Formats: sequence, C-alpha cells, structure tokens
Amino acid sequence: MLEQKVVVITGVAGGLGRALAERFVQQGCRVAGVGRNQQVLDELQAQLPGERYASFTADVSKFDQVQHVVREIAEKYGRIDILFNNAAVYPKINFLEESAEKWFDTIAINMGGIANFCKAVLPLMIEHKYGRIFNLGSFADVAPIEKSCAYSCSKGGVHALTKAIAKDIESLNLDIEIHEWMPGHLKTQMSDFTGIEPAVSAVWGVDIASGKIKASKKNSIFENDREWVPPKSLKQRIKQKLLFWK
Repeated sequence: MLEQKVVVITGVAGGLGRALAERFVQQGCRVAGVGRNQQVLDELQAQLPGERYASFTADVSKFDQVQHVVREIAEKYGRIDILFNNAAVYPKINFLEESAEKWFDTIAINMGGIANFCKAVLPLMIEHKYGRIFNLGSFADVAPIEKSCAYSCSKGGVHALTKAIAKDIESLNLDIEIHEWMPGHLKTQMSDFTGIEPAVSAVWGVDIASGKIKASKKNSIFENDREWVPPKSLKQRIKQKLLFWK
C-alpha cells in the first residue's frame, strides 16, 4: 500500500516528525522531511538512506517558503501522495504575560503552517487525482490547561480548518482525503518527556495513512490508532430512536 509513496512530513526535526520519517522510510516510502533546524535536518539526512529520505528547510508560517519547498519536492519526486502537517510549537506561558507578537507567532505556525502546506500541496494532489492529508490535532481546545492559550486556540482552529478545506474540495469527487489526527500525549519536549513514545504513535500514523486503520469518510478524526466518532447530542439520539421506531 505504501511502497514508493511520496510522503511529506513537517516538523521532522521533532520527536514525532522524526519517528514518522523513520517509519515511512522502513515501509519503502520516499520521504521529504521539512523543518527549520538545519543541524538536526543534516543529522537526519545522514542517518536515513539517501534514496529514501531528503531534508528540506522551510518556515511553515511563511507561504513563500512553503511554496518554494513544495516545488522542490515535486521536482525531485514528481508528485506528493501523503502529507503530515506535524509542525507545531507550545510556548507554555500565561496569556497576560505573553506578547501579542509571540501569541500570533504560535497561531501562524500551528494553524497557518497547516493552511500554507495544504494550499501548496493540494493543487498537486488534484492534478494526480490522489492524496492523503493528516493535520495533527489535539483536544487542547476542549479543556485548556494553564499557560496554553495560544496553543489551545491554534488546535481549535486546526479542527475547523481541516473540516472547511475538506468541504471546499468535496465537489471535485477525487480520491483525496483530509483528516485530523490526534496522536495522543507524546513523550516529547512539549510534554516535558512524559507520555507515549513517538515511535509507538508513528506506527499508528503509518497504519492510518496506509488504510490499515480505515476511515469511514473522506474527512475523519483519528485519535491514537482508531477513528474518533463525536458523541451524539440528546437531540440526535432522540431523532435516531424515532427513526428506528418508524
């Protein structure tokens, strides 16, 4: 299912991004990793096989840089089959103490970066009539914790953005799917190294991308290694019962 697929992963220098790159390479994919930390990108480039992996430098919050790097990737591989919008930051600062500039920087990276890559990659997927996009989400917007204002707002935006983009391409009727994936509380710098090992979550990501873990529709939400179905409201449950009785 994944052999020779071209996979783009943003935020590849971080824990989950790196783990995803390694796992997709193991599955025989051609992986393009995108990040800002040149030293880490160079290290990853040296570690993974050159015929399967290549690093690219870009700030996801800058559309001109994103557009340029997507063109580079397309020229190298001919197409982009799968996109994991993984890049994100988590400042961990009280809203009143955070500068307006830093607050908007977080939104620009966490939500704007996803919009930028979707905008740059979707025309290629439409041209080839195939594509899978996975936007990294979170339940942070549902019950924000202390010192998470910008991060929580950005993740709420990712949820809406993913659904809205999917709706805008729905009428094209192509084999293109846009999903939100919540990989869980990961053992990375963002969580002070507590939680699930990124390598474990990366296995789930590969299984979702390959179709081994199936989606019931072209715009689904995945949590960990399964599709997440929002609980029905009281009104919806009553309506369902009435229809059943009929």
